[in-house]
Amino acid sequence: MSYEDAVNKVALEPGVEHSTMMKSPCLRYKGDFIAMMFEKADALIIKVSPERVNELIGNGNGLEFNFTKKRFKEWVLIPLEYQDEYENYIREALKYAQGKKAKD
Repeated sequence: MSYEDAVNKVALEPGVEHSTMMKSPCLRYKGDFIAMMFEKADALIIKVSPERVNELIGNGNGLEFNFTKKRFKEWVLIPLEYQDEYENYIREALKYAQGKKAKD
């Protein structure tokens, strides 16, 4: 599934909204960033737990996001080769955001 299709599907969930970050379209859950396409790397960025970031990098499905020379511990790049799974990855990021909001 393309990024656009995945985003439009997940955007139908309660609390999810289209927004922008770094001058690019993104998805947010109740104001918190969850996902966006990072054109410079031709990859999806999702926000998940640091443990999950490490797992995705370790198993080869993810790449470290360090665009500013600083590693973002909760952000991981999912290369375009995994676009068929983008909806699942975005839903995983949504679930992470929902869990964080529940703790607030």
